Amino acid sequence: MLTLAAYSLDLPSYACARLRLIAPALTLRGRIDLRWGAASNGRDYAIDPSVMNGADAAVFQRYFPMKETWPLVEQVLGSGIPVIYEVDDNFLAVPSEHPMKARLDPVEPYARELLSRASLVTVSCAELARAVSGLAKRVAVLPNYLEERLWLCAPREREEAAAGAPVRVVFAGTPSHAGDVRSIAPALRRVKERCGSGVELVFLGCPPPEGLEARELPFSEDYAAYARDLKNLAPDIGLAPLENTPFNRCKSAVKWLEYSALGAAGVYADLAPYDPVRHGETGLKAGADPDLWEEALMRLVEDKTLRQEMGERARAEVLAHWGLRAGAEGYFKVWQEAARAGK
Repeated sequence: MLTLAAYSLDLPSYACARLRLIAPALTLRGRIDLRWGAASNGRDYAIDPSVMNGADAAVFQRYFPMKETWPLVEQVLGSGIPVIYEVDDNFLAVPSEHPMKARLDPVEPYARELLSRASLVTVSCAELARAVSGLAKRVAVLPNYLEERLWLCAPREREEAAAGAPVRVVFAGTPSHAGDVRSIAPALRRVKERCGSGVELVFLGCPPPEGLEARELPFSEDYAAYARDLKNLAPDIGLAPLENTPFNRCKSAVKWLEYSALGAAGVYADLAPYDPVRHGETGLKAGADPDLWEEALMRLVEDKTLRQEMGERARAEVLAHWGLRAGAEGYFKVWQEAARAGK
């Protein structure tokens, strides 16, 4: 049994905590004992140093390293216990307009220090590995995988009350993506002008661009609830725009995984995060020009056969290669090697 003491300021139900630590550990039940060392009432945190007792390694996640928590981090770094820093965003390159920049700026020097002193840094994609490789002693890429019980059951069929039901185009994401969404707003407006009621735009979690006729739904920070909400929407087409910034280039392909698990075709930013997407087969990629987004989106809107076949191919690929039951083995191997290397 491998025992990990985990410290995160994300609640266990949040996406990053669940995707990157809790779900893999649960999938590896019987081989991993994951002890969660932080509790919160939604406002204040209680940190429990005792979960490190007897642990094979300590894991600090995301923006846990900061002024208030650094004494504990320093204590662990000096204890001889192997330290893993699990990070899925490039905190060294947060854009000035990012809504969490004021919160993340004080974290940056502590994140930088932990990147340089941790036994191992784990990241979600190769681009982020390259971004931190100049600081870290060792970096391992642990891709995001989908929990089968949340995502990989049969997708919900659209209930089409009448022929000619609108094509449902969905963007799912937090308000931090408002800038990304604005970058394709001209394309969305033109598609809506061309298609009228034939297209329904839905924004789950992020407000639509001003003046765009669209439905807005609230975002649930509980990842299981978010998965349920997106599945219930039964999107025909998913959208994943990203502005071309160092921060965004270090994102993962999780939006492609989620849309594809539901059998939806998608249009994705033509950037590193969506390298797994095979253009024209498991999704369409579009560059920064809104005209390219309009063209790609209209292709899928106007060709039902194309979008259904593309969605089916994408779903088959996710089912075959991106499920957590198989992917969790990679997590176990990396965690185990990190723990052994420190002994």
